[in-house]
Amino acid sequence: MVESPPYALGFAEIVAAEARHRGARPVIFYDPEAALYGAHQGTEASDWSALAQAEVAAVAASDGYVLFPATPEDRERRERLPRAHREAVERRAQEWSQVLVRNSVPSVLMLAATATESAAVQYGVNLPAWRRECFRAGLVDPRDLQRAARPLQRALHRGRRVTISHPNGTHLELKLAGRTPVVDDGRVDAHDLAAGRVWTTIPSGFLLVAVDENTAEGRFLSNRPSRHRRGVIEGMSWTFRDGRLREVEIDTGRTIFESSYRRGGPGRSRPALLSIGLNSEIRDFPLAEDQERGVVTLYIGSNDDLGGTTHGPFRDYALLRGATVSVDGQPIVRSGKLG
Repeated sequence: MVESPPYALGFAEIVAAEARHRGARPVIFYDPEAALYGAHQGTEASDWSALAQAEVAAVAASDGYVLFPATPEDRERRERLPRAHREAVERRAQEWSQVLVRNSVPSVLMLAATATESAAVQYGVNLPAWRRECFRAGLVDPRDLQRAARPLQRALHRGRRVTISHPNGTHLELKLAGRTPVVDDGRVDAHDLAAGRVWTTIPSGFLLVAVDENTAEGRFLSNRPSRHRRGVIEGMSWTFRDGRLREVEIDTGRTIFESSYRRGGPGRSRPALLSIGLNSEIRDFPLAEDQERGVVTLYIGSNDDLGGTTHGPFRDYALLRGATVSVDGQPIVRSGKLG
């Protein structure tokens, strides 16, 4: 099944044609989001938000699922909905994801579709360059990503302590908890499905591990913008003491961070995840900056979906290029270079 909003139908048709060429039987699921977001007028949220039985049956019977995500325009429509309807849209997306997990349907999010004119303006990037980068990064062989990840996996699984440092003033100590790092290489294999992980992205390329939630000392100063779907955050500095985030400094986009942090619950200040990028073709890709080879991403908030113990509605991140990462005193990333 290939799900497409109106703007991505050309992409969806290409995927369907290639799938048919390879012996699959593709179905394009057309989702007119403008009609969906306009349906709230004069209706209760429960009248239109639930999945239809035919949708559930189609997903459950699929051997694979390809999704082209929403554009900034669609996200703006969602933000204009009444709160009850906005929450209904979110429930609908969660229900859809649960059907995929329950039926072990390998699923891929096609990030190429996010490269639109309005998104390029919002994120401050050159659109043709963004599209070229997406094409090159999407062609990186998953086997190359796995080879790059292997020594990092071993170190982060067996190690006890992680140190992240950078000349910009970053020096942060974290503790590992013996959890298995997850590698996203653009494939969903039997091991992923057995662990309940049905999603990957194209392009892809990162390693992610849940860290100890009670240990963090020092400062993490981002030098890369965090381009969220809700806006751009730049110059973010996090200071941790006694395992909790104690001070936050942000040059641009503070309200974006604070609006979700206020509603984050008791786990919002805990260290959650550590990610290292693996894709050598990514340099300035909005919403995929964490995949840039050697970039270190620190997450705070929830991590129970990746083997941690913090549950909650909040997760946020900060990115650092050119860092040195050491496990038990041995560097695994040197000034942004793997190995």
